[in-house]
Amino acid sequence: MIRNFRLRYLILYAFIGIASWFYLSGILNVPFHPDESTYIYTSSDFELFFQEPSSIFWQPDPSDALRQRYRLLDPPLVPTWIGFSRWVTGQPALPVDWDWSKTWEENSNAGALPDPGLLQTARLAIGLFFPLTLFFAFRAGKALGGELTGWIAMLLTWSNALILLHTRRAMAEGLLVLGVFFSLWALTAWKKHLWLSAIPLALAFNAKYSAAPLALVGIGAILWASGDKNISWRQKMIRLARFLALLGGITLLLNPFLWAHPFQALTAALDARVDFMAAQSADYFSTDTPLAPANFFQSLLAMTVQLFFTPPASAEVANYLPQTQIFIDRYLANPFNSLLRSFAGGGVQLGLVLLGLVAIVRGMFGKTANQNKQELALFLGALLLETIFMLVTTNVAFQRYYMVLVPMVVLTGSLGISSLVNAIRTLFIGLLNQNKPHPPASL
Repeated sequence: MIRNFRLRYLILYAFIGIASWFYLSGILNVPFHPDESTYIYTSSDFELFFQEPSSIFWQPDPSDALRQRYRLLDPPLVPTWIGFSRWVTGQPALPVDWDWSKTWEENSNAGALPDPGLLQTARLAIGLFFPLTLFFAFRAGKALGGELTGWIAMLLTWSNALILLHTRRAMAEGLLVLGVFFSLWALTAWKKHLWLSAIPLALAFNAKYSAAPLALVGIGAILWASGDKNISWRQKMIRLARFLALLGGITLLLNPFLWAHPFQALTAALDARVDFMAAQSADYFSTDTPLAPANFFQSLLAMTVQLFFTPPASAEVANYLPQTQIFIDRYLANPFNSLLRSFAGGGVQLGLVLLGLVAIVRGMFGKTANQNKQELALFLGALLLETIFMLVTTNVAFQRYYMVLVPMVVLTGSLGISSLVNAIRTLFIGLLNQNKPHPPASL
């Protein structure tokens, strides 16, 4: 039994290694996105923190308004990690940010376009976490539906066209997807120490703020205390206090701009986010786009189309397509990079997700409810809450904005496939039993 256990995990780690090698080997083939320049530019906060920490603290009249604006708008985890990776490899940050009002040539001449070595360093800093993404996809799938579901989740993660594009750039999506998979596994598997799920939840939130609803799922899971009927409300409150303290402590530690004037800085951050979303929405709706989420149903349609049907979106706007189109065409020429991104392929994916939702509901409420129905309930709650949050808050239908939902789509589709496999297996066994010769009746 021990030998079989070791063999299974040896196969698992071998697959993760091979899949990660293919993933990383194509990392420079991904078309460049100007926001990568912004992340590399803001990663200089890593050096600034050690040279002059107070320069990062929020101030009402900052000496560098652009950098402070980015600290108010964007979570710190990704630029901090890119900055650390640059420091280790001796790479400098970009001296200037990318300016979307200027041409490609003007940005390049100003020093806003990273050279291949710097871009590779920044992308590898994010891409090196992909083996962990596969591992946590497997563990989350296994917690929800067994080992078969775990393997399917890992395969779907590796072959997902949106993951292959958006997580191989020096941007937030790579650590976001990792954090969501890690969080979903922690919420469904760490029953005895559920308050520790604040660690992956804080990492996901500080990678991208769209993961915020998962923290509410963590609070609900602690108050529900699934599988522990004897716990008192006092104990629940203690666990909740630990959870909130850990979540808040990690977030505060990663956000030095809050340290000097926390309340004023937080208020300024909320105001900056509201202003940014309003300006972005105005620009988006001023263009002729077929995916304009003006109401709830249009938002749902836009989300569905971007999650299942549209090709991997290397760019959200057409400002620099003349300079990047050749690289986009070269990237999409590899059919694996756009696997199932068509009307037929998207229909298959959507059908599997719907089948997975049916499997979740049957597992929770059916006559033969699964033993892990509490895990399924937590996962369904996370999926619904995150979906509603994205529908309400996403005012522009950019594909990468929906990346927080991709791990949940993968896991739901994996449950759909495993339920289909189990149904076929049961049917096949039933047919075999019917065709077996029956022993003669005794006289």
